[in-house]
Amino acid sequence: MTAPIHILITGASSGIGEALALLYAAPGITLSLSGRDAQRVAAIAHACREKGATVDAQVMDVTDQNATEAWVLARDDAAPLDLVIANAGISGGTAGIEGGTAASRGRHIFDVNLGGVLNTVLPVIPRMRARRRGQIALMSSLASFRGIGGAPAYS
Repeated sequence: MTAPIHILITGASSGIGEALALLYAAPGITLSLSGRDAQRVAAIAHACREKGATVDAQVMDVTDQNATEAWVLARDDAAPLDLVIANAGISGGTAGIEGGTAASRGRHIFDVNLGGVLNTVLPVIPRMRARRRGQIALMSSLASFRGIGGAPAYS
């Protein structure tokens, strides 16, 4: 298998997503990066360009199915995606939620951490199958192995 040339990463503006973007950034590499925070997305895109990568940076919320699908397919149209990393995610417990209930916070965590993954990968699977190449990586947390009492929806 050849090394990926076009890599899409959601949640690329901080944490693991940022680290992956910086790791992959190099001449000849195209990065399609998304995140919710415009300043952080711009900063990571700039840092990756400084390392020689071609970067498309998008401020986006992966819970928006139509916008996420449109962006993923547009990026695949620009150049076939070799690797899609569905990394966007949020953590947090259900105690002490401002402006919401434990149930609403739990639903939001599921919308981002599960719905966002589906919104990211489902549009590109048929294309990758048709061309018989491409990889999809899904991020998870160690909390899936040992739950966190105050964060059941996250765990």
